[in-house]
Amino acid sequence: MNPPSQFILVDDDPINNMLSKYIISNVAPDAGIQLFTDPVQALAAIEQRFDDPAARVETVLFLDINMPTMSGWEFLEQLAVFPGRLIAHISIFILSSSIDPKDVSNAESHPLVQGYFSKPLSKDIVRKVIAG
Repeated sequence: MNPPSQFILVDDDPINNMLSKYIISNVAPDAGIQLFTDPVQALAAIEQRFDDPAARVETVLFLDINMPTMSGWEFLEQLAVFPGRLIAHISIFILSSSIDPKDVSNAESHPLVQGYFSKPLSKDIVRKVIAG
């Protein structure tokens, strides 16, 4: 993967999103950052943006698991039905406060997920993701 030029955060907690945005902007100041507290809106934005071939840039998506309107797992189910060309440039990482070993196991075995990190997001995590 080339270094990402965009980050997407999907987490129902706006404070965590703002903290994560601050961390990312310190490590990757030139990257675009989109924040979503509503997973349905995030899916719609991803579908719309990545439908345009010119807008398909290397993107890292940090996804929370436990959200009230749609879980991270349900989000991944919806994303999985998108055409491959829409998600080919997106690297997905779970970013969760869950300590359930089943969530870690599910993330490690999910075909769309590249890794699992515990909240809060740190500069080290962002550097690791950027480095590939």
